[in-house]
Amino acid sequence: MPGPTIPVTSDGGSATLSRRSLLTLGTVGAATLGSVPLLSACGSDEGSGSGGRTTVRLWTWYSEQQDEWPRLISEFEAANPSITIENRLFGTPDQYLPALAAAVSGGDVPEIFAPHVRALTYGQAGISADLNAELGQDFLSDFFQSTIDEYTLDGKQYALGWMAQTFGIFYNPDLMAAAGVDGEPETWDDLIAAAQKINATGKSAVSLSANPGTSGLDFFLPLLAQVSDDPTFYLRLDQLAGVTYTDPVVVEALTLLKKLVDNQVFQPGVNGTSGDQASSLFFTEGSAMNFNGSWAPQNLVQNASPEFVQKYRVMKNPALAPGAQHYTANQAGAGLAVSATSKAKDAALEFIRFIYSPDQYVQTMNNSNSMPSTKSAATEVTNPVLKQMTSWLLDGDGVPHIPFGNGSSEAGGPLAGIWDGSAEPSAVAAQMQTAVTNARG
Repeated sequence: MPGPTIPVTSDGGSATLSRRSLLTLGTVGAATLGSVPLLSACGSDEGSGSGGRTTVRLWTWYSEQQDEWPRLISEFEAANPSITIENRLFGTPDQYLPALAAAVSGGDVPEIFAPHVRALTYGQAGISADLNAELGQDFLSDFFQSTIDEYTLDGKQYALGWMAQTFGIFYNPDLMAAAGVDGEPETWDDLIAAAQKINATGKSAVSLSANPGTSGLDFFLPLLAQVSDDPTFYLRLDQLAGVTYTDPVVVEALTLLKKLVDNQVFQPGVNGTSGDQASSLFFTEGSAMNFNGSWAPQNLVQNASPEFVQKYRVMKNPALAPGAQHYTANQAGAGLAVSATSKAKDAALEFIRFIYSPDQYVQTMNNSNSMPSTKSAATEVTNPVLKQMTSWLLDGDGVPHIPFGNGSSEAGGPLAGIWDGSAEPSAVAAQMQTAVTNARG
């Protein structure tokens, strides 16, 4: 029999949460986990169950695969009769994070767990295993670089991307045509020109959420790569490794964002618009376009009319100039880490190898309409919209956007001054640096 799936929700029912919530809850998660001393895990005394079976505990809130985990576990246990997988599927990060914090504090970390934005901190504390040493470079080489880099520090790999998340601009071809917009905007200047035509029809051009403030980072941070033509720029900024938020690259990217805001590319009240509201504005045809992530197709199927689902399209973020790279946010909003000190670590690594094996991983991602984190699985995506967005990663367009560094998520707050037009780029850059520095203590 497969190990049990244990959903944990506030009302006893099922719950789902978009992967964007990892970024949205970054500050909350860091505060929650940061309040618990990070102790080196001493390992569970329950590495072996009855009858000599080894128990591997799997803790996540990844409900996208709630129908896939039982299948994976059943097939793995059939091939590995000495290992039992206990799957504890939490409803939301709000329910998951306190439980993980307690496990860390008690030195009894589950063998496989979702590290949230504490992946690097846990690695440095000796809680998460170095998967580069445990699995080898041949295993890791299939992962998209952006999903590898987010969990890497000083050459050590503290987690693996489970589901990638990529952003693009979803659009309504009917509203674009009605406004006289011919084709997909190639550059930001093209988008500004298109926005002027769309606004003249009484519609908003691009709906976008900057509420909470960290959501605005999804759009802003890839502009750093566009301005610098360096996909690793934010990785260094996230750690304040040789660059700060007052760097000219940041100021120039803020200036570009201000140009878009000043030209009314986005709907009024961006700072007060939630992700659900921005999506609703799009599928109710209040906006011609919507900046959103690769989970949007799932949400549109659930909330939009069948006619709308059939007609919407998605395009890459515009570039700085014709022919330039269309950098967009991409990392793994969901990841998996392995306990460094559990007595069942070897069994946990076997399960990791199994679920990422090409046949299993492709089936899991396709069955759950999820975006994979590996290049080999990316070529096998079946959902047409996800397939298109995944192809951008194969083109090298994906860049980091999740603030894993201590205090990095606080940079999202000062962005409000750009979104509402109340502050200048240089002042906002200085405020971002101060906010992050103060958060680091």
